Amino acid sequence: MRYILVLIALLLSGIRLPAGDTVRPGLEKLAWGNWISDADEKALVTALKDPLLAEMNVAAALQDWFDGRLLDTQNKNQEAREKWRTGLQKLDNLTPLPPLQSKTFPKAEFTILTELRMQNFPDVLLQVVAWQVANLRQYGILLSPKEKITEKKHRLVLYEHGAAFGLPNDFCDWLAEHFVRKGYVVIGPALRGEPLFQMQLPIHGKELVSDGEIENLAGEVDDSLAMLAAAWKLPYVKENEFALVGHSFGAGVGLLTVARAGAAAKVAVSYDAWLVNPHRYYWDRMRRGANNWLSWEDFCNQPVADQLRGLQQRSLIHHVEKIQARLLLFMGGAYDGSVFHLSHADLIEKLQKQQKEYEYVLVPGGDHNFVLRDGAPAQYALKKQQDFFAKYYPPE
Repeated sequence: MRYILVLIALLLSGIRLPAGDTVRPGLEKLAWGNWISDADEKALVTALKDPLLAEMNVAAALQDWFDGRLLDTQNKNQEAREKWRTGLQKLDNLTPLPPLQSKTFPKAEFTILTELRMQNFPDVLLQVVAWQVANLRQYGILLSPKEKITEKKHRLVLYEHGAAFGLPNDFCDWLAEHFVRKGYVVIGPALRGEPLFQMQLPIHGKELVSDGEIENLAGEVDDSLAMLAAAWKLPYVKENEFALVGHSFGAGVGLLTVARAGAAAKVAVSYDAWLVNPHRYYWDRMRRGANNWLSWEDFCNQPVADQLRGLQQRSLIHHVEKIQARLLLFMGGAYDGSVFHLSHADLIEKLQKQQKEYEYVLVPGGDHNFVLRDGAPAQYALKKQQDFFAKYYPPE
């Protein structure tokens, strides 16, 4: 798309290590390793896969794996092997982890900070907004028709951008063309710990950065829900409903937002969502698979029980039963077989069991970031997206 700014840094499928991230002792050598050399460690990691993905309480065995990793880096190889063999014996008679309790819907309201000029879309109003989530001040954008009809209520679209580098500046044109000019209002959060834009613009003399730090699909869901709550208070927005469009990191956040929002979420379009099944990404790093969760070593630097609960919190698989929206799930076909595809296969299986309404589209020739370029894969998906919105969430 001629409007889209392509940044090489944005093309990472995982999320960068923010300042202050740490590495759990014992995991230092795993970042770019691609095989397990020790047979005992391999046996434990292999045996952990199925119960971990099934959300069983594997805390005891997992702790032994971490302990063995630490001993291995201390060149205590025999002690490490003994830990891994012990851990293997702790995978019998496992019990499921208890389900998570639902959180309340955050409340918020917008402060309008400024208006930005859209050269190609003089009929579209682009505003920078702020809102509060707990004690964190967040920033984002609000796009609406410049000339509003009295008493008209516009349907709302929540746009969740990829990676964690702020909103792509030129994507505002894409949103204006394909949504605002058709009658929608669009909101897009920068999300916690992120700059407002990928290429920052001074707002009232300073570059805006949302409070907090990147939480990899935890607190970001609260940011998005609070932004929805604030948008529904606008007099020209139809209350208590929305559609989602998201890519990669943002699609992961957005789909969890859809699950939390329940009946308010009407439709969702996801492009190559990241971390759909974090248990699979977690295990993939254990087995020295592709490095698709760049801050995994930091995530592991907390008690094992907290890690398992954190995986559940971030897992769309865990929250599928709450989804009431109709889903359109895109996935680039050019890298089929990756953990992205395997996680979506897990999701499809759960959606089918729960009898949810969805369409899964493997885009011919699409890589993870095909939506960022105006090529055949993006045009192929865009046509399907347009038809999907026209049928299931038309403007009013």
